[in-house]
Amino acid sequence: MTAPTLEPYATQARWTAPAPLPGAEWQALFVDTLAAVARACEAAGPCVIGHIKALALFDGGGYLRVSAVSATHAPTAEGRAPDDLATLSLTLNVLVYGLPAAMLHDITWKTAAALAQGQGLTVTLQPTETRSPHAHPT
Repeated sequence: MTAPTLEPYATQARWTAPAPLPGAEWQALFVDTLAAVARACEAAGPCVIGHIKALALFDGGGYLRVSAVSATHAPTAEGRAPDDLATLSLTLNVLVYGLPAAMLHDITWKTAAALAQGQGLTVTLQPTETRSPHAHPT
């Protein structure tokens, strides 16, 4: 039996609401997003969720970090988003063994887009360059 490979996926996500939201609503949205991404990864095929995390940094040193390590346990959150933000940018890292980065991109995008649309928000993802330590040079 071979060990599942790791192809990390990372993206910058920009979420925009039609009107400013309280910080607690942003936090709830990202907890829901990471939980949904974890469930979608598990449903996509045999995999091991290493870590799915989102980090937003704010002026003045504040931050919001949301972390999921399982599809069956609720993500945890630390920090707090400021109140009254209409736009929030965050870094999202998806470390899931056994699923290719292209699939992780599709899962992340479809999940974020569906949750954003359901809340009347928009989201754009900008993939960042990542390379698996197990990838072979081309």
